[in-house]
Amino acid sequence: MFRGLLVAVLGCMAAWGLTPSQVVVVYNAASGRSEQCARAYCAKRSIPARQCVGLSGLPKGQDISRQEFDTKLRYPLMLHARQECWQLPTAPQQGFKPVAAMVLMPDMPLRVREEQVPGKKPGILFQNCASVDSELMLLGANYNTGGPLNNPFFGQDARLEDAKPPVLAVTRMDGPDDTTIRRMIQFPAEVERRGLWGWTVVDQGGPYPQGDEWFSAVARRSREVGQPLFHEESKATLAATFPLMQDTAVYFGWYAHPANGPFNPKTAAGFRFAPGAVALHLHSFSGTSVKDANNWVGALLQRGAAVTAGNVYEPTLGGCLKADVFHDRLLKGYTVAEAALMATPWLSWQGVVMGDPLYRPFDVLNRNGGPGENAFVQWRRLLQQSGGNRTQLVNAVHSRLTSPEGAQLLEMLAWHLAELGELKQAGECFGQVARRARSERNRVRASLLQATLAFADKEEPYGRRLMQRLLEQTPRSPFRPAVQKTAETFMPELRPAPKPQKK
Repeated sequence: MFRGLLVAVLGCMAAWGLTPSQVVVVYNAASGRSEQCARAYCAKRSIPARQCVGLSGLPKGQDISRQEFDTKLRYPLMLHARQECWQLPTAPQQGFKPVAAMVLMPDMPLRVREEQVPGKKPGILFQNCASVDSELMLLGANYNTGGPLNNPFFGQDARLEDAKPPVLAVTRMDGPDDTTIRRMIQFPAEVERRGLWGWTVVDQGGPYPQGDEWFSAVARRSREVGQPLFHEESKATLAATFPLMQDTAVYFGWYAHPANGPFNPKTAAGFRFAPGAVALHLHSFSGTSVKDANNWVGALLQRGAAVTAGNVYEPTLGGCLKADVFHDRLLKGYTVAEAALMATPWLSWQGVVMGDPLYRPFDVLNRNGGPGENAFVQWRRLLQQSGGNRTQLVNAVHSRLTSPEGAQLLEMLAWHLAELGELKQAGECFGQVARRARSERNRVRASLLQATLAFADKEEPYGRRLMQRLLEQTPRSPFRPAVQKTAETFMPELRPAPKPQKK
């Protein structure tokens, strides 16, 4: 692990690739909000005004027919590209200006509807419905719209400029409300200067082994680069009102619908992601509407994420954005647009990527820089200095307990020890975190994890005492549902009796 950390720190080069001059911004000319957001984004990223395109006559709502897509979107954009001398990856023109990415602004159509094709019987892998974004990745190309097409850039580890893939990287900025959209425009450019620092949360335990392998790889890669990791592996997703850390910077989870746990507006209990966060919940219909906070895309954005991805129709697991590739390429310093395109297996399909295409959340990480002495920078340095020596790491953390970052470092150590299988020691650390906590959120979370580890370590009497005490302390807490649910998991007698069925 720690040899891998050293390699990651010293051997990784920043991926200086996509630039503002290569990005086209597209907005709905009939929507004042869409145009306003487009202008604001261009100003924030210094994108030339001539690369900002307003399209007229678009249908209202998120759906568009195949004919409307061609006549209102595809053909006008191709005409504009020719007039402005833009060189599209799918249609290279000698002497034209290269364009590598496109970002769609609020109120642009989202989904191309399924339409019956004579002589063809629709099936999972034969359907002409798709996300608008995925179709625009092939702008300027002639292709069959009857199902998914292999992405020639999938799985690569190269800048768009170097690889010159014949596809366009497309992302979108939209969300459930104006505040969310403004945050998506403003935060990435500001966060990337100091880097995205915070917890990585991986909530695996989905229905298919292949997907769990992706999430295991995300957790493993996070450990390699020294990011503190909250790794949950049970089949259940995080409980409603679970007091997740407010400085969560990266979240990967699956497989639930609608959005639940700390992320749904009805059960969030005040949770917010760290500014600039990257968050993804893998589900077939996570992006059927980016404006609905009950769907995962909308929910994660409304909770403060700057970047997410989803699907507008059933993609099959093999057609989903590959979480581990996306995460890995972001860690290597690529932009969101580049990382997402490398993680997308199929085009003319169902995927949609939300966020600033130019955002490089981890470029500072690759330059081994940092914003000074926050707890996350300290933790990474302590991991490097300890070189895999468990005792040295424990001693180093305990020597800093009186510092402002002491409690955070102790919780990071607790999870680290739990990952090593040292459940008793990890539980003791969580107990200390609970006693030192200055907020109810942090106290309840640490207490829940301490009790959970006691049960996992077959210390049931001790676990019961801890859980009972926490139940007594939280009768009116906003996190009570999470406490109750966890208690019922380990103490079945607390579960409500089933209602008698009517005869």
